Amino acid sequence: MNERASRQGPGSNRLELGSCVLDLDARELFMNDGQLAGLRRQALDVLLVLGGRAGQVVGKDELMQRVWPDVVVGEGSLTQAIADIRRALGDADHRLVRNVARRGYLLVPDGDAAAHPAAESARPEVGGAVAPDAAAPQPPDASVPSPATAPRSSSRRPTAPAIALAALVAFGLAVAWLAWRPAAASWQSPAELARAPRPREVPPLSIIVLPLAIEGEAKELEWFADALHGDLVLGVARMHKSLVIARDTAATYKGRTVDPRQVAREMGVRHVVSGSLRQDGQNILLNVALVDGETGVQQWAQSFRIDRAGLAQTVSDFATEIERTLVGELFRATAERRALLSPAEVTADDLAMQGLALWYRGVTRENVVGARALFERALAMDPDSVRAWAGIHYTGSNLLFNSWSADRQAVVRRSEEAVANLERLDRDGTWTYSAKMFQLFLKRDFPAALRLNLVWTERYQLPTAFASLGGAFNFNGRFDEAVPALERALRLGPRDPFRGETQYRLAMAHFGAGRYRLALEWSLAAAATNSALPWPPIHAAALHRLGKVDAAQQAFDEHMRRHPAFVASQIKPRLPSDEPGFAEARERLVTSLLALGMRP
Repeated sequence: MNERASRQGPGSNRLELGSCVLDLDARELFMNDGQLAGLRRQALDVLLVLGGRAGQVVGKDELMQRVWPDVVVGEGSLTQAIADIRRALGDADHRLVRNVARRGYLLVPDGDAAAHPAAESARPEVGGAVAPDAAAPQPPDASVPSPATAPRSSSRRPTAPAIALAALVAFGLAVAWLAWRPAAASWQSPAELARAPRPREVPPLSIIVLPLAIEGEAKELEWFADALHGDLVLGVARMHKSLVIARDTAATYKGRTVDPRQVAREMGVRHVVSGSLRQDGQNILLNVALVDGETGVQQWAQSFRIDRAGLAQTVSDFATEIERTLVGELFRATAERRALLSPAEVTADDLAMQGLALWYRGVTRENVVGARALFERALAMDPDSVRAWAGIHYTGSNLLFNSWSADRQAVVRRSEEAVANLERLDRDGTWTYSAKMFQLFLKRDFPAALRLNLVWTERYQLPTAFASLGGAFNFNGRFDEAVPALERALRLGPRDPFRGETQYRLAMAHFGAGRYRLALEWSLAAAATNSALPWPPIHAAALHRLGKVDAAQQAFDEHMRRHPAFVASQIKPRLPSDEPGFAEARERLVTSLLALGMRP
């Protein structure tokens, strides 16, 4: 819809509003480029009511009754909707959406002020208040007597019987008005009623995964589409405190072309995931998109490719890879929405989700410290927040692994509290397994860590679990067994925020086994993924072991430019196991780095 509306008289169904066009027939607000403007459902409904009566004052009570039927909401909900509309329209000076003192709101489309006399009587707000203009005429209001009909003033004070009689008459008139006034629902057409928001609060982390569509003639992929759909639903359902529509319910949309917003309203969810499969040579291409269920705006989309010959063996791993990426996007999208809440509306879970979204952006010192502060604020509000305790565990491990805290003991004590609370609140949850693994790492009990990790990966086929398993194999000197676990973690979580650490552990596994070329490649991959982390430069040591001294020296010098404080004493705390095989590999690493000029 690039063409702007050229006419806006009373019969026009498209209204120019700043950089947007309100299409009353399509019941949508579009940007100039034809994209949805992305208004929340309630804000769009308010704008549609105002647009249907452009140039006329619409009372606040009427707006609230039409947009929130059968729901008790405060005037703050309407105020927030108006603020959202003005933000979408770029109406900072309140030129398009005007406040009429003590009456309601008025929509004045571009170039339309002269066409509607009522528009002249609305005074734009200044700084949240109505600009004083005593001479401005007011539209007639049945609830306010006109000068011609107003009772004459009198110096006589009314008697008590007169006051009582007046009160009785006023009460009777009020009852008669309430009995006569039409119900709010009768003001809506069938289409409007069908589009009305569900009369309940939609959970912020709620989602439906729609059945996957099959493009073209590849009907033999239907079994794969059904299996992948089921695995995706189960995977997303693992998110703590998430509301996920069951697979069988979601399957009722199979083969139907549906508006994601309508699906979201019918199912009472915030997010909608849709996807399609198609044959692409010897591969299968899956396109997945995450859509905001209120605005219809696409928040994320990505394509995944898989070898056609390996479908049956890789359904589960493929689903986990998509789910891991999707969960990160869900946290990000949900956190962005909740960050707009007022301080009074913010909950502990909102803060915890914002913390996880920040952590998902990548493990850097700035992100970890910022996320940890959000988790601590969440726990101050709710000491039983599982999500916040999980965040304390994750950020604590990042602080200790990377020597980013001046008070290691304080971080250790807080991590111990996180484990105790996660065991109390979510005994068999994946975050609890992860936190218990970290405690065993701190205690240097690597045989016990390996036993626990095998149970964890059996219960949860997640990249974090397999990355931890690979690390546990490493610390027990079982380098060859570490490799497939770490490779699987990377296949399942190619965009996982922890993947740089996983790549580094894979480099250490190959270095320990004497496979220096592979150690070199994986260490370089880890540095490319996250150069902010102060790992010992395995790639420099691997080059030294391969006899490429000049290249080794260059790699070591580059590492020291990025991490000038790096010294040999930092290596054992990061690689602490004294298992003979692992200790020997660590000694080889240290010897090569000392030869390249590493300070003790």
